[in-house]
Amino acid sequence: MAQMEETGPLLLRRLLILIVPALLLIALVIIQRAAAGLHYIVPAEPGALLYVTTFEGFTDEWQQYRGRLEASIEEGALRLRIDDHAALAFSYAAPHFADFDLVASARAVGGPVDNGFGLVFRLQHHNNADPADDDYYVFLISSDGYYRVLRVLDGRERVISDWIDSPAIRQGLDETNILRVVARGDTFQFFVNDTLLPLCLPNDPEGISTYALDTCIQGTMVDLWQDASIAHGQIGVAAHSTVTGGPGVIVMFDYLLVHGPAES
Repeated sequence: MAQMEETGPLLLRRLLILIVPALLLIALVIIQRAAAGLHYIVPAEPGALLYVTTFEGFTDEWQQYRGRLEASIEEGALRLRIDDHAALAFSYAAPHFADFDLVASARAVGGPVDNGFGLVFRLQHHNNADPADDDYYVFLISSDGYYRVLRVLDGRERVISDWIDSPAIRQGLDETNILRVVARGDTFQFFVNDTLLPLCLPNDPEGISTYALDTCIQGTMVDLWQDASIAHGQIGVAAHSTVTGGPGVIVMFDYLLVHGPAES
């Protein structure tokens, strides 16, 4: 009888020896994953200079890589090159921002004028090596005079406002354009060369942005876009090779600066 009475406590102790380490391991994994998603968000005092780079020195905080898509810092500029069809390449800085007034100088120096280049913002890459699950917004212009806004969420791309032509964009290769994005909470505005660019939003939330013959087809032109999908993230620069233009896109970014956005 004594042996039978001790069987219960012994079995319980053995189970605890097995279960407790497993629970501790699970808790550690959860804590590590939670910590990986926590980032210091740079405070955005209105008008304050939050970040600036001319890509000369202290460049380790910018992502660089080689291959068919390349990002490199050379001769005082960040250079993006795309040797693939319908591809997007970007490089991003280390700091995380929520609200910002982001400005960058960009010039396409090689490849087709049917291209895309601009700014990526509120990038969340989830601290892994797989870009397929990145979340971000991207604002692009082209060397033949068009602009576009995209959102990638949970690996799915959505065209927020499709290509619209604008006389404010300086066309051709070796032409410098100043791009700007202002983010306040869940609202965004887009500029090129100090000109505010309206977006073509479909009236149906699940619809497709379509702009043709100077008309937003089944949609509305807005100067202020609202979206709460991505609250904060990193900022960077982007280049894009289009289906019609093809590879060979080379873009240089000469500087990038971030201020706290003025009060609306």
